[in-house]
Amino acid sequence: MSLKDIKLRMDAIKKTSTITQAMHNISLSKIRKSTELSSHTHTFSSQLFEVLKYANENIDGVSRYCESIENPNKLYIIITADRGLCGSYHNQLFKTFLSEVKDVKKTDYQVLIVGKKGYYFGKKYNLPMINDEIIYHRDDLITMSIRSYANIIKKAYEDELVDEVVIFHNHYLSTASQEIIKKSILPIVFDGEKIHSDYIYDSSPESVMDKTVSIYVEAKIIESLADAKLSEHAARMVAMKNATDNANQIVERLHMQYHRARQQEITSELIDVVNGSNV
Repeated sequence: MSLKDIKLRMDAIKKTSTITQAMHNISLSKIRKSTELSSHTHTFSSQLFEVLKYANENIDGVSRYCESIENPNKLYIIITADRGLCGSYHNQLFKTFLSEVKDVKKTDYQVLIVGKKGYYFGKKYNLPMINDEIIYHRDDLITMSIRSYANIIKKAYEDELVDEVVIFHNHYLSTASQEIIKKSILPIVFDGEKIHSDYIYDSSPESVMDKTVSIYVEAKIIESLADAKLSEHAARMVAMKNATDNANQIVERLHMQYHRARQQEITSELIDVVNGSNV
């Protein structure tokens, strides 16, 4: 490789490292806001859970929303990102989901996929998706319209078209660590501990249950979206830091190679000068 080729390659890798460093800084700046949003959505869905628990304790019989069915028809909600460059963020998620449904007939489950990457994943594997267009997973979750999908999910559950709704997404553990979690949002499962509510309800427990479930499903989806978005920023930050470090190491090696080649070229020129003077 000539000195010119080495120099051009060094310049190209330096430009790449500048881009990856910028992407690392952007993801780092977004983590704090995403952390706050994830915390707030978790608190909100937890409060809704308490309302539903009160209704369940005071309702006659077993509500459809809390009824577990053997061998249920499932609706999977898979939450992905719109962009890549985030390490194994998607590979692990897709691998886990495919392992989940590998022995299940496609007629026994349906899939709602959020995120551009997941949509094309669903198309590639011909999954039975209920959304025929991309649901973009934006950084600003406030701009996302989830209510219509939450109402569709509730209606399908009420009509017994699906018996269980399960969410798959990346869960944030720390900046350097995420895990794939699978959680069921319908039917709603309550623990045995009685709730001591300070609220006074004007409506019947049946009405409270019916009116709150749609909001609860929407809240659980948004909570998962916020958690997945936080994980995405963290994964991309780590991936871009690794890419920047690798680029800098390559530049250092090329720099040494450049100086060795330059030294060899100077030595060859000196030998030619000496040989010429002896003629």
